[in-house]
Amino acid sequence: MRVCLINPPRIQPKAWGKPNVFPPIAMASVAAVLEKTQDVSIIDSPTEGWNNLLEMDETKYRVGLSNETIAQRLSDWNPNVVIIEIPFSGWSITAFEVASIVKKVNIDITVILFGLHPSSRPEDCLKNRAVDFVVIGEPEVTISELIEALEKKKTDYEEINGLGFKKDGKTVLTSKRSYIENLDALPLPARHLLPMKVYTQAVKQNPLRGEINKPYTIVITSRGCPYNCVFCTHSIVWGKKWRPRSPKNVVDEVEHVIKTYGIKQIDFADDNMTFDVQRMEQICDLIIERGLRFEWFTPNGIRADTLNEALLLKMKKSGCKKIRVAPESGVQRVVNKIANKNLDLKKVEEAIVTAKKVGIKVGVFFVMGLIGETKADIEETIRYAYKLRSLGAESFVFSIAMPLYGTKFFEQAKASGYIKEGFCDYALAATEPLVETPEFTAAELSELCMRANMVNRTLTRTKILRAIHSPRKALKMLLKMK
Repeated sequence: MRVCLINPPRIQPKAWGKPNVFPPIAMASVAAVLEKTQDVSIIDSPTEGWNNLLEMDETKYRVGLSNETIAQRLSDWNPNVVIIEIPFSGWSITAFEVASIVKKVNIDITVILFGLHPSSRPEDCLKNRAVDFVVIGEPEVTISELIEALEKKKTDYEEINGLGFKKDGKTVLTSKRSYIENLDALPLPARHLLPMKVYTQAVKQNPLRGEINKPYTIVITSRGCPYNCVFCTHSIVWGKKWRPRSPKNVVDEVEHVIKTYGIKQIDFADDNMTFDVQRMEQICDLIIERGLRFEWFTPNGIRADTLNEALLLKMKKSGCKKIRVAPESGVQRVVNKIANKNLDLKKVEEAIVTAKKVGIKVGVFFVMGLIGETKADIEETIRYAYKLRSLGAESFVFSIAMPLYGTKFFEQAKASGYIKEGFCDYALAATEPLVETPEFTAAELSELCMRANMVNRTLTRTKILRAIHSPRKALKMLLKMK
């Protein structure tokens, strides 16, 4: 069968500036499994059309290939099945547009959805008449079994775990899919189906986070998270049990992307890469032993309480340039009792000091607007951020807690009646607060978040040095600061 996987256009707040590009690695993993037996292609719309911005309203852009281009690509390739990923509920509107386009091209094409949104809202997704199936949870095995059933014209879909579909006008959700225990058994992501050169071109023109500006890719070394942060969606798709790939399997992929695609920078996009300190040390050791030279980052953050000087030294030697840690709040009560993070803030401070000592930059994540948090708590968090800056942290991201489907925070906000009127999938794509509590209004929360982000230094030593070597850029920078 001919199977086309589509990463649909993305909705981006104008406040984020120029769009960035991200290889859809989960999709590439699915493609790698399918291409063993099927003819497979990928349309990475946000990347292939990353310069194509369509204004949706006063606050948001649509980023990606036009609907006409997607329709033409589908018509030319003529797939039997189209698989669409929705990794974020705020982007579901464009995913459903793509599903409708598929059916207009050929009503007989089977449309399958997977990702975070279908996993947390399967019944809602199946209400869309262009959707035939939704995959709930980890996708590779479920999609592989479904494609095999479609190819053999079987209709006993109830036998496939982790699946949702419509039968006789009713929604059917099958039993939960067990998670893949041996991740080493999966083939490496099918990057040869991705527009690898476009990622390089895009980050060269618009560096990702200001630090990724060379040929880069994303590598995932583990899945699952055993922690219980109230705002986190990770376990909805990947489960609560932490499942690692072996150090050799991870470094084999690193070596492959360096030799095959000339990769110079890697984002290890796990949520818990350092969960097993010994495994992390072994990964670093293998990178060093093989003489692999590249820069690497942990953009999703790592647990500060897993870090020590010996590990950080190995990380530095193996190419680590910057890590991110996530205290979430500067108030221990909020961290433990409200965010349900259970992280000792002293460990965060120690990790920052030690990372600075060994020469690794540190970014810090905070979230504000949780239920039970007060304005005084947020003010204390802002003060705490300045403390971490004095200890050596380089950059800070303050996010407003969003009521994402499937999270405890969403259930808390819904049960308490704190979700603002007009809440919908599309609203999640914006940056405005969607939850108000007796402790703060949306306007107050936005103002606090804006104040908090002022902890980031506008004029850094690096920018000064760049300005010295490029007066024209220096002038542009100064104009922006007015």
